[in-house]
Amino acid sequence: MLVSLQESAGALPAPRQVVRRQREFPVPAFIIRMGADFAMATIAVVPAYWLRFRVFPVPIPGGQAPGLSQYLYASPGLAGCLVLALALTGNYGTDRGVLFVDELFDALRAVAAVTVVLFAAITIDPSQNYSRLTLVLWLGCGSLLIGCARYAIRKLEKHQRTRGIGAVRALIVGGGAAASRLAQRIRMFPDFGYELVGVLTDDHAGALVSGGDVIGPIAQLSSAIHERQIDVVFVALPYVEHERLGELVAANRDAQVEFRIVPTTIELVASRVEPDHLAGIPLLRVRRSRESVPALAASKRLFDGTVASAALVLLSPVLVIIALIIKMTSRGPLLITQERVGLNNCTFKMFKFRSMRTNAEAASGPVWASAHDDRRTAIGRLLRRFSLDELPQFWNVLRGDMSLVGPRPERRKFVDEFSAHIPMYADRLRVRPGLTGWAQVNDLRGMTSVEDRLVYDLFYIERWTLTFDLKIVVTTAFRIFTSKNAY
Repeated sequence: MLVSLQESAGALPAPRQVVRRQREFPVPAFIIRMGADFAMATIAVVPAYWLRFRVFPVPIPGGQAPGLSQYLYASPGLAGCLVLALALTGNYGTDRGVLFVDELFDALRAVAAVTVVLFAAITIDPSQNYSRLTLVLWLGCGSLLIGCARYAIRKLEKHQRTRGIGAVRALIVGGGAAASRLAQRIRMFPDFGYELVGVLTDDHAGALVSGGDVIGPIAQLSSAIHERQIDVVFVALPYVEHERLGELVAANRDAQVEFRIVPTTIELVASRVEPDHLAGIPLLRVRRSRESVPALAASKRLFDGTVASAALVLLSPVLVIIALIIKMTSRGPLLITQERVGLNNCTFKMFKFRSMRTNAEAASGPVWASAHDDRRTAIGRLLRRFSLDELPQFWNVLRGDMSLVGPRPERRKFVDEFSAHIPMYADRLRVRPGLTGWAQVNDLRGMTSVEDRLVYDLFYIERWTLTFDLKIVVTTAFRIFTSKNAY
């Protein structure tokens, strides 16, 4: 969740000019991607033709199947249309920090646009003797092959960037949870190509910044940029210190570096403001949540119900196996219910597989689980590590208590406590809580900062779309195996 601030284009003064040590790829990344996409889309016509006329030989009017050569002649043109659509939709940008799942979804949107155009072309000119089913299969095979090629390219880029090729040198300014989270993301995703040089903070307690060496105070930013050959500066200052931001940028205007800031909750709220007017009178409009629009809310509910129903059916063998293992390895109920706070501050009973000893909170009351929590059963450790204890919540989604995606529901004690001390925490209650969420797929779970979670939750609430939901669901499937805060 970074916001690009500026990139100065001014020339460096001769005495202070720095020769960058950064080594670039011999071929620009967008050229490699365009070439791979064109090749994969061209090749895809062969498996598509084979599936259509060999595996699923649907009868053809006239009885004569067109030859493969007819499709091979057309495939470069089709591939060119797809690459053009990918280019027009920004798929060949140079932005770093884009996850593979985001890249894949952007490509699929371009494929959908090409599908509409090609079907329209076939309909308008019926003399073109091409099978619509073959076209659909080509787009499917092409998407799969392009996805595989993009994945291979990312692996190659990651390998090269770990050797310093194509990597940019990054510096973090600030401390605390925001800087630690940013440093952790840079370490987790080396394929983004950021080499973290160090952290500048006025609090020299190095433990505050996860994985980043504190190399000095913030006042040394100018000298650090030039001496350490910095390419990008990430600013993670708390809101009370943001008056320093303009000073930092102005003082380093001549340095060829890009500044990016990590937004606090205040900046996130300010981003909801949009220009508007009424009969020529300029106004500022604060966006409401998209889920408050009835048609969009209904589409989200339909999506939730469909996926939850399918999940309960498909996962029923897994649910039975987990229940049997719990029964054989510990005494007590298979399921537990916890009262959680949901939409409009209403409470509901949330279902979970029991992963802790019976009456685990009898003495302590409601508390968060910790990394070395001795209340967990033997099988409970495994269930919680891979979030299998949450599977019964598909029933909550089907009932309408929860959504597939949204802020995670908390207990009443925590909601009241956080609402009293954290501004805008209650805004999470404007939408249904989720089985997973934007904060969770960014590894903000367990004993992590509540303020950080709120920033991600509010970002999701204000920018919700069905595509965003689908992306979070897909990302969750991968995060189950890489999360560091699941306990």
